[in-house]
Amino acid sequence: MPTAPPPGIVAGMSEAGTPTVRVELALVPNAVPIQGWARNAVGAEHAFTGWLELLQILDAARMTEPAADGETP
Repeated sequence: MPTAPPPGIVAGMSEAGTPTVRVELALVPNAVPIQGWARNAVGAEHAFTGWLELLQILDAARMTEPAADGETP
């Protein structure tokens, strides 16, 4: 069984060599619409309600470039 990444956000490389950024996501069980929070690349938590808010958070996270040392600023 694979081990979980360390707490927080970890930037790395995919198997194909493409930089990636991890976003930690917590969901409220059985919430309608979907709701929860996401922790971004700098460790800030963002609450969301609905798919559109979640997509906005994910879109902002994917626009973050990993630092030269491989860690997200």
